[in-house]
Amino acid sequence: MPLGVSWLAIAHFGTGVAILGLLGPVWSFRSRPGAQLWAGVVVLMAATTFAFGASLLVFDQGLRLLFEMAALTTLLWTAVFFLSFALTYTGRAHLLHSWWVRCLVVAQGVGTALLLSNPVHRLLWTNFRLDPVLGSATVLYDKEPLLFAVAGVTYLVVGIGIVVLVETVASYGPSYRRQAVAIATTPLFPIVASLIWLLGIGPYPQLNLVALSFLPHLTLDVYALFGRDMFELPPGLRRAGERAALDELGSPVFIVADDGRVIDANAAAVRMFDVDPDPALGRPLDDLLGQDLAMAAEEQRVDLLVGGERQTFKLVFSPFETRSGLHGGFTVIMQDVTAEIQRKQRLEVLNRILRHNLRNDLNVVQLHAQELELTLTDPERRGHAAAIEDISDELVDLGEKARWAAQALEDASYHSVSLRDVLDDVVRDVRANHPDARVDLDVGASVTLHTDPEVLTLVFTSVLENAIEHNEEGEPQVTVTADDGDPDSLRIQVRDDGPGIPEHERRVIEDGGETALDHGSGVGLWLIHWGVTLLGGDVAFEVAQSGTTVSIRLPTTGGPRSE
Repeated sequence: MPLGVSWLAIAHFGTGVAILGLLGPVWSFRSRPGAQLWAGVVVLMAATTFAFGASLLVFDQGLRLLFEMAALTTLLWTAVFFLSFALTYTGRAHLLHSWWVRCLVVAQGVGTALLLSNPVHRLLWTNFRLDPVLGSATVLYDKEPLLFAVAGVTYLVVGIGIVVLVETVASYGPSYRRQAVAIATTPLFPIVASLIWLLGIGPYPQLNLVALSFLPHLTLDVYALFGRDMFELPPGLRRAGERAALDELGSPVFIVADDGRVIDANAAAVRMFDVDPDPALGRPLDDLLGQDLAMAAEEQRVDLLVGGERQTFKLVFSPFETRSGLHGGFTVIMQDVTAEIQRKQRLEVLNRILRHNLRNDLNVVQLHAQELELTLTDPERRGHAAAIEDISDELVDLGEKARWAAQALEDASYHSVSLRDVLDDVVRDVRANHPDARVDLDVGASVTLHTDPEVLTLVFTSVLENAIEHNEEGEPQVTVTADDGDPDSLRIQVRDDGPGIPEHERRVIEDGGETALDHGSGVGLWLIHWGVTLLGGDVAFEVAQSGTTVSIRLPTTGGPRSE
């Protein structure tokens, strides 16, 4: 078997060694998504290059045919590994089991079988012959149409991988535009080289330089994938994180196209509505839920039968745009508000009982107590009647305060308000109810807020009454000051000379809830907390031996705080 040494073969071996050297950058990231498949791509490209290089040294036609088939076989499967890498790296590994990827793999398998059995059926090429050039064992053969079909499938497999990578890298933003261009450019080298060989273009149609084109192809890939640490933070991890976050949501979420067809659904949606994800894709969400949805609205409430139970959902529609700025569709978040509605209904009933039934009954109790106090002659019994009347008065007042609070907190309306005007009215009413108390107001007439005056009145009435009613001094003293040094917020401080708010009362507010063992003695502090929170501010209590300071911060351009 005559052997010839040529610079062309040496170039192939040198290229193969250089390609294997590109395994280095990926080694430290071998546990990352797609890294092992990338190593497989590099190894197959190197194997193809070494096979082509070795074939250029073999002048025995039979053995030369074996090297040619080996090189072409590794070339076909390099494309398969490249597509697998692209899908895994970009977080689409689940598509490896899709029907269309399986079809492409089967097509490459059929191409491989045809290639290896060509000496028998001659469907891919005929007239295989040695035609040395440049001192190398190059060959010529007559290419049949089926060989072009096999090459076309290989181009398709590589092209899909390139599109997937370019789309993902481009999504990283303008700073990765060069990497996207590099990935889009890389297939040009092997594609052009293979087309020149397939079509027999140029003075040496027997030269196949596809293997040599791998070096610039892989070099650009390495720059694109490693030049900006994109293997340290691969999109597959980001996509997996996004998917996990979506699936971890307890609420069902649907992603729908502009025409209302389902694009994606999270695990909660699949589980709650017992739908198969694949058949659900492409179906109108209206049909899936059995409801006419108005996605142009920000939200919609629907009643659905889930697991044999009637449940109420609030659907929140959030439009999203494509990267080109066009409207792409909607994210539909379904919040189960059944318990919330039932709780609201119970509260409305209890509130009605508190406002009407209990108040009416207490009025009857008051009348009887007053009658007893007038008719009884025994001082001790008259005292009991007076105590009943006083407690009844307190309960009626508490009911009125609860009614006022419920209405104010429910129907808040925001506009520009003079803080001094609001506080003047509050102080006047408090002084009328507590004539022995002294309330000093040190607030400028020019201080204004964009807020709800009714809620503001509720808050400061509660603060002042709490300071006075829990003060055991004969003449309680309260001072109200305002600091408008911050253009974005206003701090109002209310200082009293009372014993201070008990620590367990403050802890209940700070913890955000009451228990059977740890609770407050009234609603005053809760009204302060609810009102200030609704106005977008915060409240703090500072207790000292000299009294309590309630510090309230409110935004000057406020509005209702979103829950």
